[in-house]
Amino acid sequence: MPWVDELADTRALKRCIRDLVALTMLPAIWRDYNPQQIVDSIAAALLSMLNADVVHVSVPSLYGEPAAKATRTSSALAGASTLLIERAIVGAAQARREQVVLIESPGPPGPLRVTAVPIGLSREALIVVGATHAEFPSEIHRLLLGIAANDTTIALQRWQATAEQQRLLILIDRSSEFVGFSSLEGKPHYINSAGRELLGLSDSASAGCYDIFDFFAPEERDRAHRELMPLVMKRGRWLGEVNLRNFTTGEIIPFLVDWFRIDDPRCGRPMNMATVSRDLRDRKTHEADLRRLNESLERRVVERTSELADALDRLTVEATERSRADSRARELQLELFHASRLSAAGHMAGALAHELNQPLTAVVNSVNAARRMMANGGHQRLDTVRDVLDEAVEQTLRAGEIIRRLRDFVSRGETEMRIENLPALISEASGLVCAGAGAGGLKVRLQFDAGAETVLGNRIQLQQVMLNLMRNAQEAMALGERNELDVTTARLDEDSIEVTVMDCGVGLPEDVVEHLFEPFHTTKRNGMGLGLSICRSIVDVHGGKMRYRPNEGGGAVFSFTLPAMSTE
Repeated sequence: MPWVDELADTRALKRCIRDLVALTMLPAIWRDYNPQQIVDSIAAALLSMLNADVVHVSVPSLYGEPAAKATRTSSALAGASTLLIERAIVGAAQARREQVVLIESPGPPGPLRVTAVPIGLSREALIVVGATHAEFPSEIHRLLLGIAANDTTIALQRWQATAEQQRLLILIDRSSEFVGFSSLEGKPHYINSAGRELLGLSDSASAGCYDIFDFFAPEERDRAHRELMPLVMKRGRWLGEVNLRNFTTGEIIPFLVDWFRIDDPRCGRPMNMATVSRDLRDRKTHEADLRRLNESLERRVVERTSELADALDRLTVEATERSRADSRARELQLELFHASRLSAAGHMAGALAHELNQPLTAVVNSVNAARRMMANGGHQRLDTVRDVLDEAVEQTLRAGEIIRRLRDFVSRGETEMRIENLPALISEASGLVCAGAGAGGLKVRLQFDAGAETVLGNRIQLQQVMLNLMRNAQEAMALGERNELDVTTARLDEDSIEVTVMDCGVGLPEDVVEHLFEPFHTTKRNGMGLGLSICRSIVDVHGGKMRYRPNEGGGAVFSFTLPAMSTE
């Protein structure tokens, strides 16, 4: 072999033996080194052993440790930039891996002969060496590089395995679960801190004095030995509840035990047994508390249901008694209403006089007019006399209707309601007002909403309201310069219509407004104070409301609502 011939020189042989011994001693030194320290150490050793000008070692990140790299240069390249040297030799080595590459040297010695050897961790892990002497790399150099790469790989893998083992041990030891493993014969090898605390063991050494079946409660040991362990060995795992005991206190502790077998990944043969077990005392306590709470809630529900049933019975009895009392109260109320109507008959006598005065006055005026016509040659004006007498007859019938309504009111009769045409009803009332005495110069403006034509009501009573309001307005404007009266209708919504009577009179004093709709309050010298009271009563019977407000231009505005009816 060519490289063996090179070792014929005694000095070269001694130097090779020295380098090999040095390489074999490095793994022992590296036991406590991290990746960066290992990389620094191998770079320094190879720079001396290979008589190289530059050595670069790089290793990727391992288990959270940052990537490690080291670059060592000889004194010949001391003045050159380390970063530029790294880029040059690494780029050349990656371009032609495991081949010798000539590159221009960053320093004065001449061109560098660069070669690279992979570290068996990944493609990014390399040892790159560059030297200017022509015999580089010799077979001895390649041998030393291969041994260095292997030693570095083994050292880094050992560090990686140790770090992984330490992390796993820390994780297991800090777990709140009972974690442990033993031999197949049941001899404990390891129990974490939580497991030792739960079992009352002072340290791991004390656990070695027992068998795993000693950890079970006395009544569970035979079952664990004869039934559970064979299942673990046969199926590889058993999961269930079992009682263990604390060696210090003797307390029996319920556990959820996950007992499983560990097999050799190379041959598949069983190696160890292990367990991850959870203390169930808190869960058992919570379950007991929950059962007690459920039982308490059930008792309370039963008691409350009984109380509610009793309360329902009492409410039923009270409802029956109240229904009887309400029936009796309604009967008494009807009697009271009837008695109040009778007691109001005296007031109604005044109202009757007030209401009959209007049609009777009209009758007297019509008859006197007919007599004058007859005295002044009425035989030639029979048609006119006949019209005047017809008007007298109509007013007489109106007086009879008023008397009939008073009789219905006293005898608890109901007001006759029909669908009426509101514009026609108001127009007739306006005609009566304009035809009466003292209506000279009165100008009545009627404005009807097309959507407010039909109402549900009593025609005579509603005309009585309109006559009262319009004649009151006429009398209020008698002494004024303006003698104009506005009557309007408007549809408020689907269920109601509003009628408004607005005059230009003198208006009403504040002290009168406070008692406006009360009986026997009036501003007229000879008035009885019943007109507005009667009007409001009629509107209330029709389910509406009557209101007053002052006219902004002077005078008064009276409005009332009535139930609307569709044209259909």
